Amino acid sequence: MWICIRCHTEFPEFTGGAEANIDSFGLHFMCPVCGRRNRLRSLGYDEEGFLRLEQIDEPE
Repeated sequence: MWICIRCHTEFPEFTGGAEANIDSFGLHFMCPVCGRRNRLRSLGYDEEGFLRLEQIDEPE
């Protein structure tokens, strides 16, 4: 689950309304509620071939 570090909205992976993106600054998801860019890190592929992502920033 990802959590926006600004507004603390929770987004379950794959069904939560926040999509992972990549740009020149790296992996992230944009919070659709407040617009905050939240950083992600790649953990590689799981045994089923899906890319696993982890949130780097922790909510305060």
